[in-house]
Amino acid sequence: MRKRQFLKRISWYKKYYGICKESVNSDSYLMDIDKLNSKIKSDAEKYLKADVIDLVSSDENGIDDGDDSHISYSCNSFHSHDKEDIVVIVANSDSEDDDYFANLKPKCCINKIKLPEKLMLTTQESFFLLYGLGCLQICSLDNNALSIEQCWELFTENDKYFIEKYVVYHYFRSKGYIVKSGIKFGGEYLLYKEGPGINHADFIVLIKYSNEKYDCISMLGHVRVASTTVKEVLIAEVIKPNKDSHILLQDLSDYSVRELLVSRNIPITINDDIE
Repeated sequence: MRKRQFLKRISWYKKYYGICKESVNSDSYLMDIDKLNSKIKSDAEKYLKADVIDLVSSDENGIDDGDDSHISYSCNSFHSHDKEDIVVIVANSDSEDDDYFANLKPKCCINKIKLPEKLMLTTQESFFLLYGLGCLQICSLDNNALSIEQCWELFTENDKYFIEKYVVYHYFRSKGYIVKSGIKFGGEYLLYKEGPGINHADFIVLIKYSNEKYDCISMLGHVRVASTTVKEVLIAEVIKPNKDSHILLQDLSDYSVRELLVSRNIPITINDDIE
């Protein structure tokens, strides 16, 4: 953790929660680093009343730059805390060159800020895990489990384009793509072949709705954004079944998707005639 990040956390924690308030959840930065944890405990035997322990250098100056006078803890040693509550603070740097790592001098501090990770799913992702894979249970606000039909009714009522969005999402998931939200690039979805942590997205997906028309200016804007981020624009047109009645869950198999790949071609006219 960068020093500026740690100081900001402490300042935010004191402002909104108070420095002595404990939280049930904890971070897990050092859960698997047993050697470093042993070093922390052995140093804590020496400096029982120290809040900051230098893991590398022998000087005891604490954090040497920035305003850290407001950092104080109610604990007297590290023994009263789990190793999940301990973080390593490194110096601020915008360029990690050789000199930076040579003089890293990490500090060990007690982490008072608990930021548990939360998984947030879209309605399309949730319904795919429930209906397509059967590995998710969706509950109402009253903590009652919802059936697939109840979720279908709920999602279609809240979003008039839910069916088209889900059909496209399910279509590309079935083709092996990892589908993520494309709102950052002005589209509906991003398609990854291997995943966001491995490589960038290959396509920006735009959904062609039945009552929507694309003009040349907006389409060129999408293509321009895609070309500057090394992606391609893929228009997905959802073909609905010929039914005038209410669309039911079992009618999903009657939908189909048509793909249209849009590229940016620049015609060049070369005139070699010399007058």
